[in-house]
Amino acid sequence: MVEQNEKLKKLVTYHKEGVIGFITLNRPEKRNAMNVALWDSLNDAIGDAEKDPEARVIIVRGEGRSFCAGLDLSPENDLIPMITANPSASQKVTFYKIVRRIQGYHTRLERLSQPTIACIHGHCLGAGLELALCCDFRLCSSETLFGLPEATLAIITDVGGLQRLPRVIGQGHAREIAFRGHRFDAQRSLDISLVNYVYPDYKTLEAETMKIAQEIADNPPLAVQGAKDVFLYNKNVPIDQALDFNAARSSMIMPSEDIFEAFGAYIQKRKGNFKGA
Repeated sequence: MVEQNEKLKKLVTYHKEGVIGFITLNRPEKRNAMNVALWDSLNDAIGDAEKDPEARVIIVRGEGRSFCAGLDLSPENDLIPMITANPSASQKVTFYKIVRRIQGYHTRLERLSQPTIACIHGHCLGAGLELALCCDFRLCSSETLFGLPEATLAIITDVGGLQRLPRVIGQGHAREIAFRGHRFDAQRSLDISLVNYVYPDYKTLEAETMKIAQEIADNPPLAVQGAKDVFLYNKNVPIDQALDFNAARSSMIMPSEDIFEAFGAYIQKRKGNFKGA
């Protein structure tokens, strides 16, 4: 019955308010715990964001009490019977393909052209933290608990956390989090630069996330999206190659209508009206 009900609703939704898009995990009764169906729905929502030319910023958030409590360990999750079944060659190949598919969803989110903000509350554990790491930056409320508990469950974090976490907080902190499997609080996440800001409660978190998103959205979108392209390209290339791409990407948007509008707004001390053209 639970599985049938989940198939009847979108486990991850996408909608837009003005020029700000929202990808929302929508399994609140399970604290948005991840199963294969939710990941597939996430991929659909990411696709909706990709196809939305009007969205200038995407906020990723969770409905209910938590952002995401991690992997759903109940038998309802197709992965659990597979993990606990008698080992066989076909089982291992199937599991590998599923993990690679889910990794691809996360990479797709990471590579969205729009800036992405993770709005985190409650729990951000395991697969939830791996999801949040795909966003450009993270904000949270003060009660939030973080962690990668996979090691305590005799499994390996495997959909991107071990790759992305060290890039955000450094190797030492990342390895401690992965090896210990412990939970840590919002203040610790701020101390190690996992999140940019911690807010006292969820209401303030929502308001401040929207404020920051709108501030980004008010900037010329060609420039913001161009900067994101450069950040993404920087990851795996030597600095000279990154600088060359930076110069090429910068030249792509000059001149533009938005440049003339930006210069005029600056001189006239008014807010610019940018069209992404």
